[in-house]
Amino acid sequence: MKTPGSETPRLRDAASLLPALGVFLLMPPVITLFAGTHTWLGVPLIVAYLFGVWLALIIAAALLAWRLGPPAAAPPPDEASTR
Repeated sequence: MKTPGSETPRLRDAASLLPALGVFLLMPPVITLFAGTHTWLGVPLIVAYLFGVWLALIIAAALLAWRLGPPAAAPPPDEASTR
């Protein structure tokens, strides 16, 4: 099992792709697929879709942030190289 902070290029790629996926899912042509008179558990389908996508993006971002971990600290500058 991987620990937080052991990042791979795939995780970084997924983290950079997540906002683009969110923009695509929230674009008007995609949203209008769910516009209509249909309901799900008494909630209009478009509202359920918007909140579902929003919640999925938050959960995916939290999981990716946890798996990527904090950024590695930069080593302190060498005093000989600053002179």
